[in-house]
Amino acid sequence: MCEEQPDFLFVQTRSPLVVRDIDLLARFSERVRISVTVETDLEPIRKAFSPFAPPIPVRLRALGRLKEAGLPAQAAVSPVLPCSETFARTLSRVVDEVCVDDFFMGDGSFGRRTERLGIRRIFDQLGLSEWYDRKAYLRVVQQLKTEFPDSAISVGREGFLPRRPNGSRPV
Repeated sequence: MCEEQPDFLFVQTRSPLVVRDIDLLARFSERVRISVTVETDLEPIRKAFSPFAPPIPVRLRALGRLKEAGLPAQAAVSPVLPCSETFARTLSRVVDEVCVDDFFMGDGSFGRRTERLGIRRIFDQLGLSEWYDRKAYLRVVQQLKTEFPDSAISVGREGFLPRRPNGSRPV
C-alpha cells in the first residue's frame, strides 16, 4: 500500500502496537488517520466491558507517540463508557481530535444489537444504569468541549470519514 497508496487509509485500533508502524504510516502523509479507541479513562470500567483489551494508559502513550511523530491521530471514545471528570483533559494531552460514538449510534442496528448482547446488564451490575442511555454521550461531548474546539470533536460516523482538503469532513 505504500507503493500504490489508496486515496485514504483509516486505521482503527485498540492496540498500542500501531506505533510499530509509525515509519510506514508516515509515508501516507495526509492520506492517513489513525484512530485509537479510548472509551474511558477508568481501568475498572475498561476491565468490566473489555477485559482483554489493552489497558488505557498504554493506549494513551501510543496516541502521544503518534502525535509526536506528526501523524494525524484521534482518540475514538467509542463506545462511550463512564469516565472521570478529567477524561477530556487526559485526552487533550495526547490528541488534537476526538470522535465520540456510543452503543446506539455505532452498533449498526440503532442499539438492537447492543441490547441482544446484554450490555445493559453490565451497566446495571456496576450501578451505572444512567450511562446506558441514548443521550449519555452528550455528557462526554460537553466535557470534551472544555478542552477541544468544536471542530476537533466529531460524533458518530463523521469521525471515521476522511477529511476534505479544507479540513472539513464530508456528510
